[in-house]
Amino acid sequence: MSEVLPTAESDSGTAPRGVANVRHLSRMELEGGGQIVLDRNYAYVGHQHRVRGTTILDIGDPRQPKIVCELMPSHPWSHTHKVRVVGDLMLVNSEFERGPDQRGDYPDGGFRIYDIKDRSNPKLITFVKTHGKGVHRFDCDEDYAYISTEMEGFVGNILVIYDIRNPAKTVEVSRWWLKGQNVAGGEAPHPKHAEHRLHHAMRSGNQMYAGCWMSGVAIIDVSDIAAPRTLAHYDAPRFDPACPEPTHTFLKVPHLIAGKRIAVSTEEERTHRGADTGKPHAPLRTWDVSEPTEPKLLSTTYLPEAATPYPADKVRFGTHQLREKVDADNLLYVTWFAGGLRIIDINDPAKPTERGYFIPKPGDRVAAPLTNDVVKDHRGLLWITDKERGLDVIEFKA
Repeated sequence: MSEVLPTAESDSGTAPRGVANVRHLSRMELEGGGQIVLDRNYAYVGHQHRVRGTTILDIGDPRQPKIVCELMPSHPWSHTHKVRVVGDLMLVNSEFERGPDQRGDYPDGGFRIYDIKDRSNPKLITFVKTHGKGVHRFDCDEDYAYISTEMEGFVGNILVIYDIRNPAKTVEVSRWWLKGQNVAGGEAPHPKHAEHRLHHAMRSGNQMYAGCWMSGVAIIDVSDIAAPRTLAHYDAPRFDPACPEPTHTFLKVPHLIAGKRIAVSTEEERTHRGADTGKPHAPLRTWDVSEPTEPKLLSTTYLPEAATPYPADKVRFGTHQLREKVDADNLLYVTWFAGGLRIIDINDPAKPTERGYFIPKPGDRVAAPLTNDVVKDHRGLLWITDKERGLDVIEFKA
């Protein structure tokens, strides 16, 4: 039986909450997930914190997911919280996780490619070393990996594209960066230093859509994969309303909506907001990218603090990530940390409308949920990770 959920307004302690068109199928007390991806009857979770690495789950029964493999990071200072799967290849990042260790001697920054024909026994094909603290979020397809990483001579993460068609002999193809990052090449350092950087970029045809942290969003032309070039850079100070939080994801909708090319973006509310405490929480934004050299901001959607039963002024509350695919129904699935998962209709991109929500229970000894990532499986079920603990499965009926 599925669970009948109380609403956000009800006095139900730390129980999961949702609207009537959401059914809660199961919860697994899995260590915090940074990213989850699905392929057929398997889920792959990159864990947020060391010493956990990557977990592969059999999801044939969504009410009882089963662990089939657990990989640990290859270095005690690493976390491998991001994962991608294409065919029988699995790519995971290797990045220094903040802690008491000295980063200067960190040897493991980069990414690894595994053969996962046998999901219970992944076999390492290669480790590609990059630089510094290593690789953060990334995208990939059958031919290329689009890696966000530190590289020698640059300040902050840049885009490095690798040819992975022969995964045992992965080769760098090209690089892209924001002006002011290539200090070794003679560029004047940007005043924001490492906050002026790529978070990650995702490919859509011959373009890539890049969230650029404290420097807004960018659209990149990759029609010549060996020579990426900037089509547009919309810097955060130009956002209206202003952008106190860093831009995490910038995603192009693959089809027209009302005759226009549309993109969506999320910002990532930081744990410690500092001088931004009391300012608007991280929102969802929609964009008109019909002319990719001149993206136009269409709307900014904030979640009211009353939408969560948790103290939004004291916990991490704003947006983080969204499902990295938009179907023909034009529904977005957006994680809002303590606000849970919100289902947003963008059939009118200038006036997004909420169609449903699910707020998981927080992990034990955590003040509020930290709803982190979301994917949809081939049955239409939604799989939701929490940054600290928990994997929830829900069904949403529009």
